[in-house]
Amino acid sequence: MTPKDLLARRAPAEVRAPQPADPGPAWCEGAETVGTAESALPPDPAEEAVGAAGTPATAPATAARTADRTPRHPDSDRAGSAHPDDDHPTPAQPNSDAAGSARPDGEHPVPAHPHDHHPAALTVSGPGPAPGRPAAPDPQEGPRPMATASPEPQAHGTRPPAGGARASAPAPGGAPRPARAPGTAPARSVPRHKVAVLGAHLGGGMLAAILARAGIDTVLVDSPHDADVPAGETTVPYTAEVFELLARRYDVPELSALGHFGELPEDVRRTSGVKRSIGFVYARPGTRVRPHQVVQFNVPSEHGESHLYRPDVDAWVHRLAVRHGAKAAPNRPVLTEVTGEAGDFVVELADGSAVGAEFVVDMSGPDAPLLDRLGPEPALRPLRHSSRVLTAHLRGVRPLERRVDPGAGGTPWTGGTTQVVFPGGWMQLVPFGEDRTGEGALTSVAVSLDAKQWPQRSASPEEDFQHLVRQFPDLAWQFAEASAVRPWASAESWQYAATRTVGDGFVVLDRSAVRCDFTLSRDVTLTAELVHEAAAHLIAAARDGDWSAERFRPLETFQATLIEHGERLLRSALTATSDFRLWNAFCRVWLLHSMFAALSLKRARNDALATGDRSDQWRELGRHRGAGLWFPVYAGFVALFDDTDRLLRQVADQRLAPGAAAERIFGQLRTASFVPPLFGFGDPADRYYNFTPLKRLKVLLWAKRRAPHLVQRVLTPGATVLPSVER
Repeated sequence: MTPKDLLARRAPAEVRAPQPADPGPAWCEGAETVGTAESALPPDPAEEAVGAAGTPATAPATAARTADRTPRHPDSDRAGSAHPDDDHPTPAQPNSDAAGSARPDGEHPVPAHPHDHHPAALTVSGPGPAPGRPAAPDPQEGPRPMATASPEPQAHGTRPPAGGARASAPAPGGAPRPARAPGTAPARSVPRHKVAVLGAHLGGGMLAAILARAGIDTVLVDSPHDADVPAGETTVPYTAEVFELLARRYDVPELSALGHFGELPEDVRRTSGVKRSIGFVYARPGTRVRPHQVVQFNVPSEHGESHLYRPDVDAWVHRLAVRHGAKAAPNRPVLTEVTGEAGDFVVELADGSAVGAEFVVDMSGPDAPLLDRLGPEPALRPLRHSSRVLTAHLRGVRPLERRVDPGAGGTPWTGGTTQVVFPGGWMQLVPFGEDRTGEGALTSVAVSLDAKQWPQRSASPEEDFQHLVRQFPDLAWQFAEASAVRPWASAESWQYAATRTVGDGFVVLDRSAVRCDFTLSRDVTLTAELVHEAAAHLIAAARDGDWSAERFRPLETFQATLIEHGERLLRSALTATSDFRLWNAFCRVWLLHSMFAALSLKRARNDALATGDRSDQWRELGRHRGAGLWFPVYAGFVALFDDTDRLLRQVADQRLAPGAAAERIFGQLRTASFVPPLFGFGDPADRYYNFTPLKRLKVLLWAKRRAPHLVQRVLTPGATVLPSVER
């Protein structure tokens, strides 16, 4: 069964996806939406809605953990709580099968760290070395000491039909799940752990590091699709703030480096790249790009946003998890299947060994083994924005600035992420490495197409891509001499979501539960958000000894809420591609969303840290606020996002002209009291956003004198608009 056939089979009526939390009263219709929302807000700090009703989602104390702390038993009054109270982490359990921390494939060990007091032990769970996971490929010329060079991943898998042989049947469009080593039998006595995390990629590694740091006996297991499923490679300021929150809330300080490019290890920085801008180039078939149809946001972020070369980043996060106490099998054999039941799961590995766990977090990918346990087929449903996707890593891509002038207010496109937008789709260009201005640089290309407007022309993804770029003169020039380093891959109905994600003794999370578009940094951002929420629930469950399915229903709802937000965002983006005026307006609302989300999350984090080690320290994080946000945020902005979405739906339904919708959105941006006038977001002709230190000071003065109080709180000390910023 092909991926398209699998996702075309919609869930029966009785199998429904978990519904997002109720966002509250609907906003009124019309262009006065934002003004109405703002008028209902409290005018001063005395009336500010702080400590709104909600269930707590607390985290472990950041003080050093002691090895002899014992877990608390479940409290009867907490069994049905909607959010965890995780200020009492569960200790790690000793494992007599521990071995040394050095990986046998030649990677450098992680340097010592002040917090490195957990043993970097690896669970020896098999009869001896076996063929392991391929080493991360090097995108640069010449050898790299971290890992042995190998071909880049070639394809991505999808979930096989129910009842198929998981261990040997190839996934449609991808590599087969490895069979158990010949002549071996299932392990009868296996090392036992509290939690098994399936999927040794960015999300799985971060979660394993956090759980191990909290004292939970965790094993991190490789998935056969960790390396061959394309993954997100870019961050935005909001993504960086989520990484910083993970580091501060869960006391894994190294994770902040994922949001602060300069703090990443040198070898990871060398193959990745700092992201200095986000550019949008609007193209139409058959014509050159018009000079006035480009938009560029240049943000000299305090973080240094990143282009993440995932093979190296994922390998670094795996080593980080091991250093904080997570276990991993030698040579990293991939999982083949999961047997057993809640409290007594057995994860079978490709070398014939196995590991056991009381609870399993399945982040392994689109053919996740635990999806079969979640009820009748289909386990996956297509999303409303369900495009076909083409991906590859290329060399020989000519720098776009040689053909399309960024303009007097812009910077070279190769300095950041570039979205070439056209009716019915977009192409994301992500250059890697230190020198990204030459044709020898490695460039990631991800194309997302509405299949109705851009039907498949060839069975070969590369030929399909060539047919596409020939429609656009500037792209045809840019890719005339490009060649693939990681071969082209494609998938119909790329976006999907699981219909259910929680079962007895396990949860299906992240890339096992959802696959979203790479544009606007949704993939990496969603992963970080889900790890943050899942960690709180898992730590609380370990503390209370309650691993029931009901305990994790709030996590299921949280994940569904974020998936719904992603659907809305991408559906709106696809509609906005129909007209440059509409895209020009939409991308400003998106940037404002990212900015307000980053600033508001930072304020919420600092407010929580200022309270000290209280049981309700993190209660304001984890509650749905609208617009995909789960922390305190200015209500007027949520109204702006909702109204933009409503207008774009009217355009999609042909009830409103694109130009009229664009003017309505620009009108909102001009009149909303929470948008600093200095940004020029309400002026369609102001297409370059350069946030200089002088502008930061002017925004600060505006915030103190004219901004609504709740906006002022996120733009004053501790916020990213200040020239000197404290984390």
